[in-house]
Amino acid sequence: MPQARECVCCQEITRVNERRTGKDENTSCITDLPSFRNVCLDPDVLDVAYFQYRQEYGEQLPEAANERKRYTAYRQFVRWCWGYLGKEIRVVIPACVVLSVRNSYPDPGQNYTGFRSVAC
Repeated sequence: MPQARECVCCQEITRVNERRTGKDENTSCITDLPSFRNVCLDPDVLDVAYFQYRQEYGEQLPEAANERKRYTAYRQFVRWCWGYLGKEIRVVIPACVVLSVRNSYPDPGQNYTGFRSVAC
């Protein structure tokens, strides 16, 4: 991860760790949970989540399929662990999750945005 604050393990974030241990205490990483794959990586689930997002907010995400799926996967993960945070409230996503999403939906040029704080 390019920024130090992005180099965080899923076990270091309370909400994520609670989600991980609530499902299977023997799983060392949240990305190993079947529910992670179902909620955050399944292409059909991501398509439905994207259309829900568009319907609710009217925003259209990037046309590139993998970029849109990455964005939606990150939103799904945050909603799965934190619920609804509110507009412009952001949390750091564990590196393992980011890498899993990027591996599932890669950018051909390896151009990724990374975490950005909301400007005040």
